[in-house]
Amino acid sequence: MQGRLVITDFDVAIGQPHGPHARAFVNHLGYLARDRLPINAREWKKNKQHPEISYLSDRDKELVWGDVLQHFTLDTNDLELKDRVRDWSMKKMATQFQCWKKHLYNDYIKKNKTSDFNSKNFVKLRSFWDEFVQFKTLEEGQQRARRNQENARHKTYHHRMESRGYPTAIP
Repeated sequence: MQGRLVITDFDVAIGQPHGPHARAFVNHLGYLARDRLPINAREWKKNKQHPEISYLSDRDKELVWGDVLQHFTLDTNDLELKDRVRDWSMKKMATQFQCWKKHLYNDYIKKNKTSDFNSKNFVKLRSFWDEFVQFKTLEEGQQRARRNQENARHKTYHHRMESRGYPTAIP
């Protein structure tokens, strides 16, 4: 237990952690999404309509969840709540993973730059970078980006809150 952070307060309905270590929990999820997951995976989960599209394996997700449990203790005996916390965490990591890939695309590929792979933040990207760039620059990747931009234009309500969400906005 030494060096582990204990999470005791949860939103029981969705499994979101609250309390003093909740922010560290979410930050750790983001770190894992950026550092431990291969950016060449196009999707978070398998697409049944397009099984040929690469996605993150269940093994990768279990390894990442195991890392979360090495650093955090979920202080509850309710197994259903632990499952909801895991599901909430996976959804949060999926969003963070997509944002990370979007950041790489906007800051490097669109500007015709290549990452400095000697930097500690990018050393693990080296083996996946060429495949990631190839997909993003091919017609399929460009078409997907255009489709997503068009879908975003149809939104009526846009996210205008900081990344920590509603709890930070409530006085």
